[in-house]
Order: sequence, then structure tokens, then C-alpha cells
Amino acid sequence: MLVAMVLAVTFAMPQSIEDLTAILSGTPELTVTEPESGFPVIEVQTPVSAATIALHGAQVLTWAPTDHPPVLYVSPKAKMNEGKALRGGIPICWPWFGNHPDDPEMPAHGFARTRFWELVSGEMVGKMATLVFKLVSDEETKALFPFDFELTATIRVADKLRVKLNMKNTGEEIYKVSSALHTYLSLGDIERIQLEGVKGSHYIDQASDDKEPVYQEKNLQIKGEVDRIYQSMSSVLIRDLDRYRSVFVDKAGSRSTVIWNPWKEKSKTLADLPDKAYKEFVCVECANAGTDKPTLRPNGSHTLETVIGLRPLS
Repeated sequence: MLVAMVLAVTFAMPQSIEDLTAILSGTPELTVTEPESGFPVIEVQTPVSAATIALHGAQVLTWAPTDHPPVLYVSPKAKMNEGKALRGGIPICWPWFGNHPDDPEMPAHGFARTRFWELVSGEMVGKMATLVFKLVSDEETKALFPFDFELTATIRVADKLRVKLNMKNTGEEIYKVSSALHTYLSLGDIERIQLEGVKGSHYIDQASDDKEPVYQEKNLQIKGEVDRIYQSMSSVLIRDLDRYRSVFVDKAGSRSTVIWNPWKEKSKTLADLPDKAYKEFVCVECANAGTDKPTLRPNGSHTLETVIGLRPLS
């Protein structure tokens, strides 16, 4: 019975191209395309940057300031498959991060990233485009998560990229959630970056059997597989020596930061990632993970937000 319900979750229909076009009418900077049948994507072109956002998962796929290389990484092997996560961009992990806490048969990172969201609005004001998406509980989501909710993803595209996830308890029961904005950042060469912002904090090493907190003594340089949940409220700065730029990741509503890179051996086990692609990205995730799990009371809400942008390399 559970299998049948899980399959039902993955086959929700997106809004039609006609409906999406009507919502965005009057904003020529926001256009609807369908790069793969049944998977609408909104292309955003502002005076200062460009982005693409999929209705599947309300997932930002690409973002780049004008005259700059892409800031987000998308695997060249990534495919849009209904009910499957697309590797790259900014997947929204909710209502749990990582494996389900009790049931290993449940989908990793929850179901928000593999559902079609509803586009509510899109507007262009000055140099900033703002798009709002919603996902609400129904019988299908309750097969996986037996609570009422309303998620609102507000995405602002300008000289910075802002992604805000508001999660609201619309039911009568109290529950906890974990979540992440699973940001894939594009790099010149992962062995030539310096990652600042986690020094002086503790982390749980998800790639190790030892789950005792470890103290981060220095700025992070990645020389092997990294899968860590840092107990940190700080922003992160990635100094990319190959591209001669720095990428910053600011955040709010988060007491944990996830840093992930599969490195050589694990990359070979991931079908949707080229073997050597580990050199081209690092995930820096604004999260509520580990012990950082907000409690949502009836009519209560919590907001998780990340802001991404570029700075000159110093």
C-alpha cells in the first residue's frame, strides 16, 4: 500500500504552459519554456543577471551575473525525471534532510524537491525579478509526511540570488522538520579554493561512523570526500583562485551549514555525475539539519533563507 502511495506522489501534474504564460503576462523578462516535455522552466533575464527556475521542485537551476561564468553547477548528466531529484542548482530539501530518521525506504531529503510546485506570481521591479511558488499538503504528501503544511518559495534574481523558504504548519498537530537549500556552487578547481566561515565551529562528519562533534581549527580546504553538518550561523566565503573571484553564501533562519563534495571514488558511484565532476563544484547549504530542527506549532512558521553573490578575490 505504501509503495502505491509513494508512486502517486511522483505523478502530480504541473501547471500548463498557457496558465504559466498568463501569470507572467506583462513581464517580458520572465518567459516560460519546456526544455523537456512536461517540465516547464521559467527563464529570467534581468539587466544584471540571468537565471532558470524549474517548477519541478521550485528549483533554481542556473544563475549568473552578467558577463560572469555560472555561479551554480548543474551536472551535464542531470535529467528531468518526474519524482527524481535533478543534480545541481538549488534543490529544496524538506521536510527532512538526508535519510528519513525512521524509515530508510523513504526518499532521501524529503519530497519537496521532487514535486511540482505552483507558480503564484512573477514580477519585475527595477533590476530585480521576484517569483513566488507554493506547495501545500494533500493526500499524496500525507502518505510520506502525515501533517498539514504550506511551503512558500520566494526567489529573487538580481545582482544577488535570494532564495527564501517559508514553512507553515496549517494543521493542529505540533511537528519538527529539517531542511536545506542544497546549493551546488560552480568552481574552477576544488583543489584551488579556500573556504572561510566555518573555522571555530563544530561539525558532525556524515562520511564517518564516528558521530561525535569535531572542532574545525582552520579554514577548510577540501582534499577528499566531505559530508559535514557544521553547527554554525556564519556566512561562508569561497575564494576561487582559478576563476579569480569569491562567492559568498549568506543565510538566515539557520543554525547549521552543510558542506558536501563526493570526491573521486564516490563520484564514480553516482550515475548522474561524471567521474571527474567532483573537481567542478562544492555544495554549501543553508540548513536546519542535525540537532537544528525547528518545531512548527499550529499556525506557526519558520523561514530559511540564503543569499548568494560574487565579490572580487582579495
